[in-house]
Amino acid sequence: MKRFICFPLIISAIFFSQCSKPQPENPANPPGNGGGGGSQQTGTPRPKGTPNGTVFSKKIGTAGGTIEYPGARLTIDIPAGAVEKETEFFIQPISNTAPGGKGIAYRLQPEGVTFKKPATLKFRYTADDLQGTFAAALGIATQKADGVWYGLGTIQNEAAKTLEVKTTHFSDWSFFEAISLEPGISMADPGQQMPLVVKCVLPGDDDLLVPLTKEGQEAALLDPKTHLNAKFIEKWTLLGTGQLAPTGNTAKYTAPAKIPAVNPVVVSVNVKSKGRAVGILIARVFVAPEGISVSIAGGDYTTYGNSGGQVTPGESFAMAQQDGITASVKWQGKTTGQFSWDATKILFLLNIGTTKTYAQVYNSGGKAVPSPGKLDVFEIGNFGWVLGSFELEKSGYYIFSNPPSTGTTKIKGYFRVKRLNIGSE
Repeated sequence: MKRFICFPLIISAIFFSQCSKPQPENPANPPGNGGGGGSQQTGTPRPKGTPNGTVFSKKIGTAGGTIEYPGARLTIDIPAGAVEKETEFFIQPISNTAPGGKGIAYRLQPEGVTFKKPATLKFRYTADDLQGTFAAALGIATQKADGVWYGLGTIQNEAAKTLEVKTTHFSDWSFFEAISLEPGISMADPGQQMPLVVKCVLPGDDDLLVPLTKEGQEAALLDPKTHLNAKFIEKWTLLGTGQLAPTGNTAKYTAPAKIPAVNPVVVSVNVKSKGRAVGILIARVFVAPEGISVSIAGGDYTTYGNSGGQVTPGESFAMAQQDGITASVKWQGKTTGQFSWDATKILFLLNIGTTKTYAQVYNSGGKAVPSPGKLDVFEIGNFGWVLGSFELEKSGYYIFSNPPSTGTTKIKGYFRVKRLNIGSE
C-alpha cells in the first residue's frame, strides 16, 4: 500500500497550496493568478444528496465484519470491538453534491453510532474515474452537519486502484477530484470557441507544506469555480486541429471550420510543483454540428438534422431524418464503448430517399457479411447528449435502378444527438 505522502510535491503544491479565491472573469486578472499567500478560505455548504439507487444492509456484531456494496465500488471494514452489540448498517447511494465529486456518493447509516475502533472505508476507482486526471489528484470527502464537504487523510493503493480512509462515525461520503480541467468533455460546432479552465477544490497557503494524508487531517472543499493558481501550470498542449490560446490557468480553444480528422480533439495541461512534473489533466472537445454527419468514399461530411437518441441496456440508437433521408446507428448490450458491426445487433443504415441505401453489411456470395470497422459510443450524456463516431470500411450499398446496382464503399461519420431518455440506463 502506498500513501499519498509518497508524493510530497504533488500534495504540498496541489492539494494544499494550489487554490485561490474565485474572482470575476476578467482577462486582465484571470481568477487564481494572485491567490494563496496565507489567505484563509472556507468551504461552502452544499445541498444534501438525494437517494439514487438501491439500499444495501448488513448486520455486524462485536466480532466485526465487512460490508461490500454490490459492484465493489465501496467496501467497509468494521473491526472487532467497534460496536457493543449487533448493529444493522445501511449503504444508500445518493446524488453527489461534493465539489469535484465523481460518480455516485453514499449515505452510510446509522449516523448516530460512534465506533469504539475506527472503521475503514475503501473506495475502488476505475480507468473511467482517471479519464482526464491522475490517481494522486483523487481523494475522499465527507459531508458534515454544517453542509460543507471535507477532504480527509487518505491512503492510496495505485496497484489495486483503491483509496482508504478511517472513520469513527457514518455520514455521507464521496470520491472527489482535487484538480481538474473543465469541462472534461464538451461539444463545439465547427468554428466555435470553447473556454477551458483548470480548477481546484482544496484551500491552503502557498508556502504550506502539509500533506493531505496526515492522519486525522481534514480540509473544507471549496466552491468548484475556484481556479488552480497559475504558477502550477507548466504548459498547455493541443492534440488535434484548431487553435488553442492559453493564459495562465485558462485557455480558449477555437474549433476548425470543418469536422476534424481526429475527433474529439484533446487539450492537455501539465501540472508542476517546484519545477517538477506532477501530473497531466486532459479535456476532450467533440467538434461536430448537431445531427448525424456522414462522409462517403472520403468526400465532405453531410450533416442530417432533426435528430435524437435513446440509450438503454437493451437497445440504443441515434437517428436523424431530414428531407426524406434517414441516417441511424443502433447498438445492443453495453451503453458505451467500441462495437464491431454485426448483421443483426450493431447496425448502420443510411437511406437516401428511395434511390440508394447504405448498410453495415455487404453482399458476398449471397451472404450478408458485416463490414470491417467500428462504432464508438463515448458519451451518453448526463448533460443530455449522445456522442459517438463510426467507420465502415466496406459499407454495402444498393441503388434502386433498373437493373439494381450494388457494391461497397467506405463510410465515416459522427453523431451528436439529443438524448430523449436521460437517466434511464
